[in-house]
Amino acid sequence: MKIDNDYLKKLLDACQSSVGPTFNILDLKEAGLDYEDSQFEFHMAILTDKGFIERDDGDPNFGLFKGIDGHLSWSVLPLRLTATGQDFADSIHNSEVWSKTKAAASKVGGVGLDLLVQIAKAEAKRFVSEKLGISLP
Repeated sequence: MKIDNDYLKKLLDACQSSVGPTFNILDLKEAGLDYEDSQFEFHMAILTDKGFIERDDGDPNFGLFKGIDGHLSWSVLPLRLTATGQDFADSIHNSEVWSKTKAAASKVGGVGLDLLVQIAKAEAKRFVSEKLGISLP
């Protein structure tokens, strides 16, 4: 399965929209992201791999446990966006920045998540510089 950048953004937006400092898979389901969907599982694993989401207690895993028979079992655990996850979510929150980020990534035939994050940060800096009339490093 390939990363769906729009799904990734929707997932980060839902995490960031949490009322409290933590969220769980039921909160994300209320936001329209079904934890029983393989796309959800895949993208949550990617965000966890990259250190954007973690359990509130710092332990690995986001609540999905797979049995040896392939059976999936979910635990409702408190999760949080890390500082890195917050930074990326903030960078792509603006629709203009997100649109330019995706356009830049598609110009080169797509990029991995690390480069997508760097492009988003560059586009966010450019956007802020233009709006405020200042130069950012």
